[in-house]
Amino acid sequence: MFIAEILFLIIFEIVSFIGILGNGFIIVVNGHQWFQSRKMTPSDFLLTSLSASRFIMQLGLLINYIVYFSLDVHFVSDDVMFFSWMFFNMTSHWCATWLSVFYCVKVTNFANPFFLWLKARINMLAPRLLGLSIAVFVVFCLPSLVDYFGHTKWCNLTETLPVNASQRESCVTAAIIFLPIQFSFYVINLCPSTIAIILLLVSLWRHTRNLKKSDVGVQDLSTQVHIKVMAFLLFWFFLYFVEFITLTVYTDRVIHIGKVQGLLLGILMSAFPSAHSIILIINNPKLKEMYAYVIKKCLLIIDIRHRTWKKGPSVPDRKRHSLPI
Repeated sequence: MFIAEILFLIIFEIVSFIGILGNGFIIVVNGHQWFQSRKMTPSDFLLTSLSASRFIMQLGLLINYIVYFSLDVHFVSDDVMFFSWMFFNMTSHWCATWLSVFYCVKVTNFANPFFLWLKARINMLAPRLLGLSIAVFVVFCLPSLVDYFGHTKWCNLTETLPVNASQRESCVTAAIIFLPIQFSFYVINLCPSTIAIILLLVSLWRHTRNLKKSDVGVQDLSTQVHIKVMAFLLFWFFLYFVEFITLTVYTDRVIHIGKVQGLLLGILMSAFPSAHSIILIINNPKLKEMYAYVIKKCLLIIDIRHRTWKKGPSVPDRKRHSLPI
């Protein structure tokens, strides 16, 4: 069991570290561009907000897991860790959702009056919709937050009194109070992305049909953009579904969960933002170009150091080392 804990902890650290590096890279690139021009496009704003929320969430989880499994103590209290994770996790989901909607509206073409109105105003609406979504989530969490602290206070008052097994179990599972809110917003979050995928499919089908009728072919720029955004949304949808299943499993086993199971679930929960950050970098031309530039510079530095090491010390150094002591 001890070997399994070490193995899963190493995997969790690697997955989390990849996510921290990927999201940190996005923050640095977009932040540097904003610092130079003092302007940020709506897509870059959504992307930066998404990466920042995931960066904070994964960094906190990584530190807390390492401290807990190394010293058997929590870096921060369970309450603070739970609320921080829940807030930044849901914030990242809303950022990804509205980013998907933004891409869908920009790429697809429909003659519907509402869609045309939305297409002309999506740059202004996207950041506002993100702020409104986070505010609604916080407001809906307030009643559960009051119940949670009331429940915790009752458990603290009765911990020295003799209680039966059901009451003890109730105290252990107090965080279950927030699970209905989480599940509800997971489903609500999934609806706009699902609609965006359906609209992209319809738009791609209509565009391909029109190209075939005009004998132009099916490999034009618009088709490639449709397919690229579609692949991005489908991959995000799959990862989101995996995280939803993981949360369901965690809910089912939250009472009897152990260290190994907790690490395994932590790996699955961290794999979603880590893999998605890589996909975001690959699908964004600016980020992809900057990533290639950084990799090229790193390889050049490594090659220079390797050549310097193979050459050995310079001539004056060799003469100096050849002198008798």
